[in-house]
Amino acid sequence: MTIATVSNAREISRLDELPVDLIDDLPNAEDGAGATPSSPRNGLGNSFDRIQAGIQGWLRHWEPQRLPAFTAVRDEMPESDRGRSALRAAPTQPDGAVRITAALYDPPNREGAPLSWSRNWASVAVLPAARDAGRLYYRFRVSSRLVLDGQASLSLASTSVNFGIVPDAAKASPFETPGFATPIIRPLVGVQCREDQDASASQVFEGSIAVRQGDTPAMAFVIGTDLLFQQGWVRVHEGSSTWIGTPEPGASGTIEFRYAPAAMLRVLGRLDEPHGD
Repeated sequence: MTIATVSNAREISRLDELPVDLIDDLPNAEDGAGATPSSPRNGLGNSFDRIQAGIQGWLRHWEPQRLPAFTAVRDEMPESDRGRSALRAAPTQPDGAVRITAALYDPPNREGAPLSWSRNWASVAVLPAARDAGRLYYRFRVSSRLVLDGQASLSLASTSVNFGIVPDAAKASPFETPGFATPIIRPLVGVQCREDQDASASQVFEGSIAVRQGDTPAMAFVIGTDLLFQQGWVRVHEGSSTWIGTPEPGASGTIEFRYAPAAMLRVLGRLDEPHGD
């Protein structure tokens, strides 16, 4: 008996094991497209579509978090009465922005150090408690604009934003995080107050932090404006401001966040692990 004959014999024996009676119940073409077999076929399990849709929905969805109105926390200026009234800030609103105007004049022949102004405003956002242990993801945009005019021997305007975050506001302050004293960004640095100067800058920030179940993360923002000026005149017009908002350009005053449970992160992490044979 040849090898081919043995192989054919084995295939024929397998045919005897097939459930031919069930196969006979499969619908035929003449039964129509809506025909179903006489016995149910529920052994395939649940489709992966539901899981895939859930992951894709999580990736697309961000929760909005409004920022409380900024509060003035620091104000340095020349000692003269003129210095106290030269740089003004409009009342803040819960829109994530700080707005300033200024009218500065220094006699061309005055001797002495340059005049300087430095102001800061702060806001804190406390997020909803984490329902599960995992990781908090967040993102926001920092933007700044200065509309300037002037003629002076020295006229420099700068803006800055400091940022800090902690996993639980009940255990730590976001103002005391390592590196908080260093601005996360200086949107505009040393802008010259020249005739009809209009400068703007914008940058998106993204990050994450580990959280435990029940933690209430907190974020702190400090906006700063600095002016250095000597001998001449300078105006800082309406429209000069620095603000925090969503990554997509638009209305300010809102940051975005989302939580990722540890179980999801473990599953996604395995996608990068090498697989055996």
